Amino acid sequence: YLMFLFQYKNLVSNGVLVKRPSKQIKSPYIADILIESNEELAHCPSLGVSGLLNDSSEFLCSKNEDTKRKSKYTIELVYLPTTKTDFVLTNTNPLYGNKIFELIVKKNLIEKYNNNLSFKREQKYKDSRFDFYVKKENGKEEFIEIKSVVLCNFQKNDYPDFIKKPEITPVSKKGAIFPDGFRKSKNVPISERAIKHLETLEDCVINGYDATLYFIVQRNDCDYFKPSDVDTFYYDALKKAYKNGVSIKAIKVEWTNEGVCNYIGFIPIVL
Repeated sequence: YLMFLFQYKNLVSNGVLVKRPSKQIKSPYIADILIESNEELAHCPSLGVSGLLNDSSEFLCSKNEDTKRKSKYTIELVYLPTTKTDFVLTNTNPLYGNKIFELIVKKNLIEKYNNNLSFKREQKYKDSRFDFYVKKENGKEEFIEIKSVVLCNFQKNDYPDFIKKPEITPVSKKGAIFPDGFRKSKNVPISERAIKHLETLEDCVINGYDATLYFIVQRNDCDYFKPSDVDTFYYDALKKAYKNGVSIKAIKVEWTNEGVCNYIGFIPIVL
């Protein structure tokens, strides 16, 4: 069962990466791309997608005619590997995780937020700012943090028992993972900010609020979510937050070649 959420209006297809950073502008957020038969500059909001956005990667771009911008294109949807030979369309623009969640709530796809008394973006809590705040129908207040997930786990033997079904082939049994990225040392977390969000969500629970972390999985080839093995700091912080009352949820969506985002639903969490 799929539920339409939204569709890009200004999408240009069949872009190919030439070089990142660009030969003209050395920022890692700017790339040279080949699109509409021309070499152009494009903004890369997700940098190199942990090394998966490389020379000859194919993607869909949004187009912006604002003359104040250095680039008139933004790389939005990238074909990332799902097997050794196949690719899946994935939204790598981190801003869209929040947009997707907001639409899911507005379409009443999460029952506990239906008929809410208040729903706000960017709500401050002490010295932090969470993505959303909801005052629910029962009067209970909840702080919500969103993480956009674009990567998956390719280890074939790392499947939870609950998805080992005869009709599912080993190729399809993949887990979405977060976080991943480059760091100078294994002795530091990939994102200290992401860990601080978890600790502050715990503080919300201590002070009588509800607190939820939603992982928005932006690819349709994953059956469950798990914290990435590459960052034990985040793994431990996530398990601690869950133990201390923070709700951890994962929601999967799919993207089509026409730039349509469809809601699929919740998927299991493996901690």
